[in-house]
Amino acid sequence: MHYGACVVSPPPPWYEQEKGIITKEQLASVYHLVELVTTRQLSSQLLQFEARGVEMVSLFNALLTGVNKDEVVQYVLALMDELLLAQPAFAGQFHSALYATQGTLDAFDPLLKLLSRQHLFTVEKAALVLAKLLSYDHFHPAIADAHAEEVLERKLSSFALWSVALLKSVDPTDGYDQPKVAQVLAAVQQLVATAPGRKAFIKADGLPLLLGLMSGGSYATHSAVQLLYVVLMVVWSLSYTPECAAKLAAAAGLLPKLVDILKNVQKEKVVRVTCAALRNLLAIETCASDMIGAGVMKALQNLQHRKWADEDVKIDVEYLAHALEGSLKLMSSWDVYAKEVASGRLEWSPSHKSDTFWKDNYKAFEAHDCATLKQLVDCLSSSDPTTLAVACHDVGEFIKVRAPAPSSTSRPCLLLPRFEAHA
Repeated sequence: MHYGACVVSPPPPWYEQEKGIITKEQLASVYHLVELVTTRQLSSQLLQFEARGVEMVSLFNALLTGVNKDEVVQYVLALMDELLLAQPAFAGQFHSALYATQGTLDAFDPLLKLLSRQHLFTVEKAALVLAKLLSYDHFHPAIADAHAEEVLERKLSSFALWSVALLKSVDPTDGYDQPKVAQVLAAVQQLVATAPGRKAFIKADGLPLLLGLMSGGSYATHSAVQLLYVVLMVVWSLSYTPECAAKLAAAAGLLPKLVDILKNVQKEKVVRVTCAALRNLLAIETCASDMIGAGVMKALQNLQHRKWADEDVKIDVEYLAHALEGSLKLMSSWDVYAKEVASGRLEWSPSHKSDTFWKDNYKAFEAHDCATLKQLVDCLSSSDPTTLAVACHDVGEFIKVRAPAPSSTSRPCLLLPRFEAHA
C-alpha cells in the first residue's frame, strides 16, 4: 500500500483483525477523520474536535499502542500527518490532553517507540509527526502543571537526541540522495521550525554536526548542493531564536564557513539562505566584525554584480553590504586584520602588504599572551593555498619588523624561535 500526499480510503480493516483495540465509536471517528481529509474539509470541521481533545488523543494513542501491523501503523501515521498538514493546530490537542490528565495521557511515547522500527516509511512518518507535535509552540495551558511540563520537555529532549544521534551517522560525501540522510534532515528541519525545537536541538549538541555536514562535501554534484542547502535551512531556522543565534555566532568556524559558501557556491537558493542566516546573525554583537574578518565584503561585492531571479537575494545582499560597511568604518586596520587571522582564512587584503601596517602594529601581535601570533602560526597548517601563502608572508613580515633585539625591559615573544624555524 502506498501513502502519498493524501491518505487512501477506506482505512485497513483493523477493527475486524484486532478485536478489542478500539471501540466501534472510535472506529467511526477514524472513518470520519478520513472523510474530512479526503474531502479537504478540515479547516472548517476539525474545530468540532477541540472539545473532544482527550478523546481524540486517546484514540490515536490506543491505535499506536495496540496495533503492531506495519500496514496499519503506517496508515495511522499518514492520517496524523495529513491532519497536521491541513491544520497544524491539531498538535495543540496532544498538548492539551497531556495537561488535562496531569501528564498521564502521553501520546508522544508510542511515537518515540516507533523510531526503533526497521521499516523506513514508519520511522520517517513517526519522526515527522513527532517533530510537529513536540515542537508546537502555540499551546498555552490555562492551568500550569509541573508534571505535564516535565513530561513534554523530556520527550522533546529524547527526540532531539535521537535526531542528533542519527545525524552522526550521516556521511556528507553521500549527498542528499541517501534515504537515511533525507529522512533525518526532514525531521530536524521540522524540529527547528519553532523556538522549543531549536533550543532542544542546540541542547542536544547538534550544532557541531551541522558544521561538519557543511564542511565535508565538495559541492560538485546536485546531491551535494542539495545536502548543503537543507543543512543551511536548519542553520537559518536556528538563527531566529536569539539564544540559538548566540550559539551559532560562538561556534568555531561557522561564520567563516558561511562566508566561504558565499564565495564558492553559485546556486541561487544556497546564496539566498546563506545571506538570510547572516542577516539574522548581525543582531549578535560580535558577528559583524567576525564576518568582515572572514572576508565577507569581497564576497558581497561580487554578489552585487550578479543578476538574481529572486528579489529577496538582492535585498539581503544589499542590506548586508550596507550594514557591514558601517561596521567596517568603525574598525581599525588592526581590528580587521586580527579578525581575519582569527577566522583561519587569509586573503591578500591591503594590510598584508602595507609597510605602514607592520610598523604600526607589530607590537599588537604580542598582546593577550600573543593570541593573534598563535592564531597566525595555526594558519601555517592550513590546507588552503592562499591562506598558507599569506600566512608565510605575514610570518616573514613580522620577523623582519620584530628582528631588532628588544630592550632589556621588554618581554621577548616566546613564539619567535618557532617563526624563525618556519622561515
